[in-house]
Amino acid sequence: MQDIQEDFLLSRKRIFSATVIVIIVTLLSKISGLARDQIMAGYFGMSYDTDAYTWAFFIPNLFYILFAQSLIIAAFIPVYSSYIKEKTRQDVETFVSSVTNIMIIFFILISAVLFIFSPQIGTLLSKISGNQLDIGKFVIMNRIMAFSVLMLSISGLTTGILNAHNLFTLPALAPFILNILIVISVVVFTSRLGIVSMAIGTMAGSIFQLIVQLPQIKVAKIRYRFIIDFKNKAVKEVFSLMFPILLSLGAVQLNNSVDKFFALGLGAGNTTALDLSWRVANLPLGIFSVAIITVLYPLISRQAASGDTNGIKESFSLGVREIGYIMIPAVTGLIILSYPVIRLLFEHNNFTAQNTETVAYILIFHSLGLVFFGLLMILNRMFYAFKNVKTPLKVAVFSIALNALLDWVLVRFMGVSGVALSTTIVAVFNVAALIIILRKKVGFLGGKRIIKSYGKILLSSAVMGAIIYFWWDFLKKFAYINLWYYIFILLSIIIAGTGLYLLFTYLLKMEEIKFVLSLFKNLKRKKSADTGI
Repeated sequence: MQDIQEDFLLSRKRIFSATVIVIIVTLLSKISGLARDQIMAGYFGMSYDTDAYTWAFFIPNLFYILFAQSLIIAAFIPVYSSYIKEKTRQDVETFVSSVTNIMIIFFILISAVLFIFSPQIGTLLSKISGNQLDIGKFVIMNRIMAFSVLMLSISGLTTGILNAHNLFTLPALAPFILNILIVISVVVFTSRLGIVSMAIGTMAGSIFQLIVQLPQIKVAKIRYRFIIDFKNKAVKEVFSLMFPILLSLGAVQLNNSVDKFFALGLGAGNTTALDLSWRVANLPLGIFSVAIITVLYPLISRQAASGDTNGIKESFSLGVREIGYIMIPAVTGLIILSYPVIRLLFEHNNFTAQNTETVAYILIFHSLGLVFFGLLMILNRMFYAFKNVKTPLKVAVFSIALNALLDWVLVRFMGVSGVALSTTIVAVFNVAALIIILRKKVGFLGGKRIIKSYGKILLSSAVMGAIIYFWWDFLKKFAYINLWYYIFILLSIIIAGTGLYLLFTYLLKMEEIKFVLSLFKNLKRKKSADTGI
């Protein structure tokens, strides 16, 4: 354990500071996303109108995730980072201009296709919903947002360039800007345009995401040229690297599409309910699990490159235990407090008490999968560190069939909550399959140590959960007096529950909490010895 702590502490002060900034800004973006969802729920409730917006945005965003994210994150950033160190400025300009122009042309074509065929897409979705979806509104919103895929993709490329130059703050603020502009658009235009105001805000936000980053792009000292050099070695390398990741992301997004199709066929608002539940569940997952991976992934990559099998096992064990340490109590809290949390966040104006019950029930089943979603993050990166993208892809492709089958079976008994449960079961399958394969590759993974740790975590979470359950049951009659009582009591219970959990794990002498505390103590102690990059 001491070795792995020392390896972490080798990170430079600027890298650590940048990670903290990204986590803080990510939290800000998640909170603004909840504010956006609150505005949508309050103004429009859960209806076929909100389902139409959800689909109108999901379709162009799907192409952005599949093509732009896989190209930028998995391929462009590492190639560009090496290029700026090894090549001349002219070579870099040729490479960046070529990739940029290929993306512009490709996504203009995608946007045009979405714009032209919006009526046909809307007709298909309406048939799935039992001819209840408003095709006219879907077409208007889909056409407004069709070119958002172009803006988001170029914005993503700009983010990749800035991150390669160690500039993180403005790129990380991009989702926050998008969410705020959606909120402003709804408040200003909803009386005249209704749900279409959401689409206008989304398109405006995607444009401003790009605009705010452009002033900083001068740090790269790249002169844009309208040139496409298909023979450029780096251009070839980028597009050869992106396809395996694209296929993996495609499997995940196809699962999401299948889930949404089943939800749409269950009646008005179910697609929206599924999205709202997932966004609430994703709040702890998207902040804390990402923070753990941010610290661990560079370490795992170094260990894989040097053939340090024991180090990889230690890092994997630590990651699994830390994810469990954070996510299991989060799951406990979300399950017990699902109804009061959803009621506080969304139940106002057109979002009814029945809507609250629907989303809260879905949230229970989404929450059950949070630990496994977190474990998937680290397992996939374990394979990527070994430059093995085929294994996660094969498992993900098989999961598509399993997910579709489970959706079809479970919605018959549980409605839209069955879709959430199917997602959780598929995550459990993916984790189990990847662990079995990884164990065959590197041997024992420290299972006894992990099980011992998870036993203490489960015990601490169970005691905490029992206490907050009875606290809420006793105090909820006071919470319903007015909104401020409600907020104060619910937040007090959440904070007290967190404190109790930390206390219990400290008394159980858990290694995970001691590691986190010692990490920050050592960072503070060695701060004066750290140097910049």
